[in-house]
Amino acid sequence: MHRRLLPFSAIVLAIAFVVLLSRPGSSAAVPIAEPDSSPQRLTTSSITTITTDTITIPTYPYAAYLYTATNATYNIPYQWLHWAQYQGSNPHPINQVYTRLTLENQWLRVSLLPELGGRVYELIFKLTGNNELYRNTVIKPTHWGPSDQGWWLAAGGLEWGLPVEEHGYESAIPWLYDVTTGVDGITVTLRDSLQPDRLRAAIAVFLPNDRAVLIVRPRIENDRNVDLNFKWWDNALLAPGPGNSVGKAGANPNHIDLKFIYPETQVTVHSTGDPALPHEGWAMPWPIYNTRDMSRLQNWNQWLGFFARPSASSDFVSVYDQWNKEGVVRVFPHTVATGSKGFGMGWWNPIGAGEWTDDDSYYVELHGGLAPTFWDSAFLGAHQVIEWEETWYPVGDLDTITTANAEAALNVTQTGTQLNIGAYTTRWRDHVRLSVFRRSTCERLGEFSFDDLAAAGAPLRYVIPTTLPTDDITVLFTQNDQTLIGYNVPIDGTPPVVHMSALTNYVTQPTFSVGWMGLDNSCVRSFDVQVKDDLYGLWTDWLTGTMTTTHTFTGTHGHTYFFRTRARDLAGNQSTYSNDPLGDTSTTVLLTPAAVMELSNKVVPRFFSQGQGISYRVELRNTGNVNGYISLTDTLPLSMGLISGTLSASAGPAPQFDGAGISWQGSVTDAQVISITYALTPTIELLHGTGVMNTVVIEGGVFPVTRTAITTLAFNVYLPIILRNAP
Repeated sequence: MHRRLLPFSAIVLAIAFVVLLSRPGSSAAVPIAEPDSSPQRLTTSSITTITTDTITIPTYPYAAYLYTATNATYNIPYQWLHWAQYQGSNPHPINQVYTRLTLENQWLRVSLLPELGGRVYELIFKLTGNNELYRNTVIKPTHWGPSDQGWWLAAGGLEWGLPVEEHGYESAIPWLYDVTTGVDGITVTLRDSLQPDRLRAAIAVFLPNDRAVLIVRPRIENDRNVDLNFKWWDNALLAPGPGNSVGKAGANPNHIDLKFIYPETQVTVHSTGDPALPHEGWAMPWPIYNTRDMSRLQNWNQWLGFFARPSASSDFVSVYDQWNKEGVVRVFPHTVATGSKGFGMGWWNPIGAGEWTDDDSYYVELHGGLAPTFWDSAFLGAHQVIEWEETWYPVGDLDTITTANAEAALNVTQTGTQLNIGAYTTRWRDHVRLSVFRRSTCERLGEFSFDDLAAAGAPLRYVIPTTLPTDDITVLFTQNDQTLIGYNVPIDGTPPVVHMSALTNYVTQPTFSVGWMGLDNSCVRSFDVQVKDDLYGLWTDWLTGTMTTTHTFTGTHGHTYFFRTRARDLAGNQSTYSNDPLGDTSTTVLLTPAAVMELSNKVVPRFFSQGQGISYRVELRNTGNVNGYISLTDTLPLSMGLISGTLSASAGPAPQFDGAGISWQGSVTDAQVISITYALTPTIELLHGTGVMNTVVIEGGVFPVTRTAITTLAFNVYLPIILRNAP
């Protein structure tokens, strides 16, 4: 989600995705509950296609009675309807043919009608075969719409409202379009106009190959020489599930139980016919008002329109049929598109459907705007543009939707002694996990892992027996231990503190236990553990995203293994691995007694200056289980000579120098450290930046050990002298 001010260009979003139905994967760390479904895996791919055909829709002859005016502020022409002439003609619908563009991938079939405002006309969820958008059976003008225009078509679908409130001027005019086919999907870019010196809109509608989503990128362009205040609202007419209607009291054959899922605590009433509700412009608690759950359409009396108050507080809203378990999610950047509105005709005493259709079908509206309410305006400077991205997708087979983003939707509800959890994904996932925690104690209540999970397939659903309130529950839906979506995730900016249990210098069995722990204010959720063989070997992943704090490791005789760990918390903060070559702990596998010199090292300053002696130290460290008779051979660089009197050993016999190298032989007891020290000086003129390297070989342990030291002749840097209070 982003906002950009830049020249127009058609952009194709690149995402990669193959659909697979879920199957159980690795065993759960905390096997408290079992999934209530176990769908089969499906290994097919998808490529988005586009077709062009026509559709015939009965249409009232309103077009003959349209007259053109112009809004001078935006330099936008609009058509107003002469209602007296139209109604005096005794209008009846006649069949009219419209051009239809249809985008289709494996999960969605999306049609657009460029001639009717460039609207997204259908969003068919192929898993169920249902069109989630309301589709009016007739094109019929209503008395609603902008006051100066005086009409609006409730044709259905997802429409674009510019530059005034109440559906804008352009939701029924022909829009231009062009098609871009990319490697990742197909984009249809719809434009209301190419004329200069006006406010314009370009809507890129993208159906990716690899996701069960529709991505919409509105772009508003101010091509005038003056700054403009304007209105923008996209508006979806919705009837999710079967039947093309959300029903009304006494006429609900599909048992629709529609819910407006708005993550708000307050809304502003736009308008209502219910005298028991607050008046226009007043605040109303959400969702409960005077014991009525106003999020459920079946608790409404007459019509109601409402805005998130004071503006949208989250990046998602949804309309969901809880009986048929199907609905639509809109994901948007709420700091850019700050307006979020819902509207319905009512339930017990709704507006008569004859106002907009010739059957008895009903719909609800889900609006998204740049400004918080219809009474507010968005601002765009002269010759500036604003662009953002929204993701729309259908959801099925969840009890309800608690939270959602562009990647997934999550349900977390408490029913008596059961915690119901469901996760729905918009693209294929591997290595997914659903984790449930008790926040107050960091207790892990459930862990459920899957190797593969389908997009637009059967969601993960679990029931956990608990009476804990949901505000003490955190749920994380992760892939490869990276959070896709979470519920009640703590706000915490501090990563966990980790500690590994100290291992002994050696173990006498090939398999041994490694342990670790972590502390965090918002609970540690998982650990990564790396291992390397050899002090200067490469760190490799051993355990990733593990929930355990101990694990067995199997090694090979004579090898020394180093371990380090990091952790991440519920908030997603991740600690860092130690940079120490020793890691956090280490041990050597010794199946037979031996000296171990793996922790021996050679130390030299990183840089030296011209004319400066260079101090070297070789540390002989035996971490084995017997004394070792150790020999050391350290060959001097050809460009260096030993400084007389600097060669010594901290224990044992004196080291020897033969003119080319240093040698030492002696006993190093277990757990003993002996230091061999000396200093060198260059024997030839060296260039600044020249590196000098030499290597020591230490033998007599379970394996020979080689250690290399590098030092570099530093550049001289002259700094200016700054005199304070100089005359």
